Amino acid sequence: MSHEIIAIRRPVRPKQPIEQNSPQEELQEQTKSKVEKPNPIKNSPSSRKEGTNVRQLPKPISKPERPKRPGKPRLKESIQQVTNADGKVFSSGDKILVSAPWSSMVEAEITGFYKSPEGSIWAIFLPQKSLPKWKWEKGCIRAELLKQP
Repeated sequence: MSHEIIAIRRPVRPKQPIEQNSPQEELQEQTKSKVEKPNPIKNSPSSRKEGTNVRQLPKPISKPERPKRPGKPRLKESIQQVTNADGKVFSSGDKILVSAPWSSMVEAEITGFYKSPEGSIWAIFLPQKSLPKWKWEKGCIRAELLKQP
C-alpha cells in the first residue's frame, strides 16, 4: 500500500452575518467611499463646461528681446580733403604729427576721414613708430588739429 496524499478537503465555513453599525462595517464603508470618489481631471472637457473652480493656466512668459546695439556709423559721404585751423589742406596718404599715448610726438599717415554726427570732421591715421612694449595700431584726430611734420 502506498502512502500518497491524493487530495485534501477543507471544510467550508458558512459566512457569518455582519451586524449593522459594527466597526468592521464602518471601515468597509469608509474605504468604499474613498475608492468611489471620482478624481477630477484638470482641463477635461467636462470641467471646462461647468465653469466653476476651473483654474486656467497662465500664458507662457516670453523672454524680453535684447535691445540691438548700434553698429559702426556708416560713412555717408566720402571726404577726400580737409583743412586744418591754419588753412593747410590735408588728404589721405599725407604724413602728420600726432601726440602718442606715451607723451611724445610721432609721425603718422592719414588713411581716411569721416564726419561725426555733430558735424566735425575727423582724420583716421596709422602711427609709423611705436614703443617696443606698446601696441598702438591706429588713432583719430580732429581735422582742425592736424599738423605737418
